[in-house]
Amino acid sequence: MLYGLGFDNKDNHKRVTTGEQFYIAGGSAETHENLVEKVLEFGEAVKKYGKKLDDLSEVEFYTIAKEVASESKKMYWFFQV
Repeated sequence: MLYGLGFDNKDNHKRVTTGEQFYIAGGSAETHENLVEKVLEFGEAVKKYGKKLDDLSEVEFYTIAKEVASESKKMYWFFQV
């Protein structure tokens, strides 16, 4: 399961998006959308490895995280739970 948390919400709108392998909460509309996009990109990259999220090795997990996050100017931290 991947979790995404956004902390830059100033409009008090509660944003939550869930999927089969992720849970995204909080953030401004832009940040929330970016987090959802990155988690979906991560999922697509996992499929390219022919595995499920839970079956990735630690090296594979961090390789994918680096690939997905490197395309953005914002900082993303990925943790596997």
